Amino acid sequence: MMRVVQTYWRRLDHEATASNAEFVLMDYRHRKQKSKRNEITLQSPAIDGMPHSPSTENSQENKMLKYLDDWDFVAQCDRAIEAVENDESRAILKLLYTTDCPVKVQAIMDRLGMETTAYYHAKEDALIAFAEVWPPSPSELLVYRTEKRA
Repeated sequence: MMRVVQTYWRRLDHEATASNAEFVLMDYRHRKQKSKRNEITLQSPAIDGMPHSPSTENSQENKMLKYLDDWDFVAQCDRAIEAVENDESRAILKLLYTTDCPVKVQAIMDRLGMETTAYYHAKEDALIAFAEVWPPSPSELLVYRTEKRA
């Protein structure tokens, strides 16, 4: 009798994992732009010598924290994409999600010499590879199926 070994890869829900990775990457351009806006609006506080009521909130610090959140997100995405081992997968992720001007799917397929079906399989593989290297904090992207034992 042959025993089938359940591996993590076999239990991985490829579709849900790819969807989670795409959800994160779809936010990349927006967060990158938001991280730039604070370079424009962040200014030194004005001191006019007049007494003011005590404030428990530091708006400049809050702006800086929001900037760091967006900046850290962008940097984390860049590091995760660079950690993907397959050159083709890295190219797909960069062209689809991180370039300033989004590249059309047909242009990516032409550039990589792929047909439609091969492209969509490669895209899913690229998203899964991204999810595998994405740190589990603040959010885990990998989704595993739970199988019932008989």
